[in-house]
Amino acid sequence: MLHAKLKNNILIGLACLVASFFIVLFPLGGWLDYLSQASNDFLNRTGLGFADGEADPSFLWVLGGMMVVVTALLMFVIRKICSLKRA
Repeated sequence: MLHAKLKNNILIGLACLVASFFIVLFPLGGWLDYLSQASNDFLNRTGLGFADGEADPSFLWVLGGMMVVVTALLMFVIRKICSLKRA
């Protein structure tokens, strides 16, 4: 029984991760670009990184962070829906 729950949780997590990629890129794309530009400005001011017009050192970090947050939210919502159906 425990093995079946783990397998289901991993599959749900992977599905949520794939869905979060498309959610972050398309509906939240403007916010992703804004946060990436803000973090690039911060890196340029502090001297920790160099972001010019072509290189964007923080885009993947911002994308990954937003994907983790959206994945966690999706998994939370799915678990709440599943627990309501069981009750």
